[in-house]
Amino acid sequence: GRGRGARFIFTVPTVDEAAAGAAAGVPTEAQAEASAEAPARAAHGAERILAIDDDPHMLRYVRKTLLEGGYEPILADDPTDVGRLIREQAPRLVLLDLVLPGTDGFELMEEVAAATEAPVIFVSGRADDQYLARAFEMGAADYIVKPFSPTELLTRIRAALRRRARSQQAKPYRLKNLTVDYIGNEVTIAGRPAKLTPTEFRLLSALCANSGHVLTYDELLQRLWGPEHPPGAPGDRQRVRTFIKDLRNKLGDDARNPDYIFTVSGVGYRVGPPR
Repeated sequence: GRGRGARFIFTVPTVDEAAAGAAAGVPTEAQAEASAEAPARAAHGAERILAIDDDPHMLRYVRKTLLEGGYEPILADDPTDVGRLIREQAPRLVLLDLVLPGTDGFELMEEVAAATEAPVIFVSGRADDQYLARAFEMGAADYIVKPFSPTELLTRIRAALRRRARSQQAKPYRLKNLTVDYIGNEVTIAGRPAKLTPTEFRLLSALCANSGHVLTYDELLQRLWGPEHPPGAPGDRQRVRTFIKDLRNKLGDDARNPDYIFTVSGVGYRVGPPR
């Protein structure tokens, strides 16, 4: 009767400034602040991850996880923005929600696959075998079921990127006159073999496998001498610089006007034009 009805209280989620700005491809003040708080790797040559999801809460969760994992998040809540963001941002991996407004992840997967060779990980609340099977048949690198922890997301991203790097190394890397045969452990310049030491070959291979992306001094030290090598010790950067100098000499690469190895001041090195 009168005065004895039910009262309902609810909240309506909105896309916050950071998610909305990222989805539009426009950096916001909140994004700039978050980027400043992110790990050093996210500020200098971090691998970009494109996340497509119409749930603003999920976008915030993924964004925070990626920043803490050292990646640069690119967010989109509108599927029509995906093609443009892939062209402009060149992400290394795509996180693709299965249920999207006006389309679904499977339809969008075709557009993504046509625009980039980056691995795609489906993110979905549906754990049915039929969805998993279809995702992998379409070429997905992985399929994550919501809810998931930050550790699971970062672990699956890293695994997908490692698999991608290994598959790329199955074929030689070529840039101008430089050819790196990962399997044959051979480097040639204009068809002539370059005699590199094992360490120099590992250094060049690491840079070429991440072509267009900056590898920091610490990352190069870890790749060359293993995780047991403590970064930040006195002389570490000079050690890397010495190997880079010797490598450039053998490749005939001028540090002042390089064709292959570019210095990113205070950060590290990259091979090829930036992405």
